[in-house]
Amino acid sequence: MKDPEIDLLIEQLETRGDLSIAELDGVIGALDFLLDDKTPRNVATPLRVGTTDGAMLIADAAYPNWSVHIRGRANDKDGHWHCVLREDDARDSDAAIGSGRSPVLAQAILAAVLRLSMTLSKKAPSA
Repeated sequence: MKDPEIDLLIEQLETRGDLSIAELDGVIGALDFLLDDKTPRNVATPLRVGTTDGAMLIADAAYPNWSVHIRGRANDKDGHWHCVLREDDARDSDAAIGSGRSPVLAQAILAAVLRLSMTLSKKAPSA
């Protein structure tokens, strides 16, 4: 998988609130590729990964003990959610930070995990 393909998945996660089962399956494929199969098999299904609980379980499996910061504003249209994954919550010396934003909280979390995984992965070519 190349950077442009993963970038397209992140863009879809961050801009659309109506991802199909096939598109969520593509997200699982990207996570499997970048994380060397660290994604829990019982969660890595299109129906589960699209839930906030499922996305948090993937973040936890991929980056245990990392800090997850979620903020957002709930309103009638969408939530405007933001998620940041940081290794060290106490200092600003993290080697890499994952961030994502989306109208759907689960998708903001998945975008942050994908972005962080791309940064840390030796498989993905750098831009």
